[in-house]
Amino acid sequence: MKPTPIILIGLRAAGKTTLGRELAEGLQVAFQDLDDLALTQSGATSVAEVFAQSGEPAWRRAEQEAFALWLASPSAVLACGGGAPCIPEVRVSMQGSGACVVYLHAGVDALVARRERQDQDRPALFGAGGLREEVVRTYAERDPIFRDLARHIVEVDGQKSNDSLSSLRTIFREECLGEGPTM
Repeated sequence: MKPTPIILIGLRAAGKTTLGRELAEGLQVAFQDLDDLALTQSGATSVAEVFAQSGEPAWRRAEQEAFALWLASPSAVLACGGGAPCIPEVRVSMQGSGACVVYLHAGVDALVARRERQDQDRPALFGAGGLREEVVRTYAERDPIFRDLARHIVEVDGQKSNDSLSSLRTIFREECLGEGPTM
């Protein structure tokens, strides 16, 4: 029996790709990253390239097309791009997909710290103003959307990766594989 897919959503640097890949490897199921699928759709090599050459609307179209392709043949675990759930068509498709949507939640301070450590291959979403302002604005805009979409919220702020991964494994086994709670 094919498992119900799990979709990981959250802000940039919440750990969607890292935890999604680790979850899939540990459970020996397929993993996909929506950003990678969208890059394939756009023909670009980086998100920054798409933003620079065609603008954010072109990236959002690529995400929407990539999500539609993923829905046609879903992997067990999908790390969703941070902005994709904010696209109305993606949100409606996600809600109707039957997938288990999990919001990887981290607070502003944790997200800023993680973003400062990451490669800066992603474009700023709100222009000038600095990283903290961008994270605060993005969090305020997206957190209510993510909470509305999510069946589960896993706190990743201050959590060890193993603790977050353990929570995701439990959700996957109980919800996606139908194994029920473990004692």
